[in-house]
Amino acid sequence: MFKNIGKTLFGFKPKDVINEMQRLDTQYQTKIDALQAEIALAKEELKKTEDRIPELQKQLEYHQNLERQIAEVMVSAQISAQRIEDQAREKAKTMLQNTEDELRRKNQELEFLRVKVNRFKEEFRETLDKYKYSLDNVKEPSDDLNFAPTLITNEKATSKSRIHEITS
Repeated sequence: MFKNIGKTLFGFKPKDVINEMQRLDTQYQTKIDALQAEIALAKEELKKTEDRIPELQKQLEYHQNLERQIAEVMVSAQISAQRIEDQAREKAKTMLQNTEDELRRKNQELEFLRVKVNRFKEEFRETLDKYKYSLDNVKEPSDDLNFAPTLITNEKATSKSRIHEITS
């Protein structure tokens, strides 16, 4: 720092000291000017920023309102989805119960029809067995006997109806 200052018998050369002081003064003045310019720029930037605060505040309020609305919509959608899901579960449960009831009814009906078919088969077998038995027990007419048909005339039928009228 003191390289440019020359020495004398009684200390430093006054001219060199004055020059060094002026140089330092100039250097510090330059730094002060630079810092003041920087401060001025910072003040301008601060003023611009402060001028933007109301605009940014409005944007913040807008976005907060938007966020609140979105949150309300999300909550409403979630409640609605939960309600729809509950309704769908209840409807599915009801449909499943109805289907199970219908299946039980159809199974009962099927079982009833099976019993009915089995009973019909059994009765039909019994009837066929009776006919078979009857057929087996029918005696075939012999060829020796001639079958002579009996002729019924109207006279006999008329006389029977007269007899029936007289007795009544």
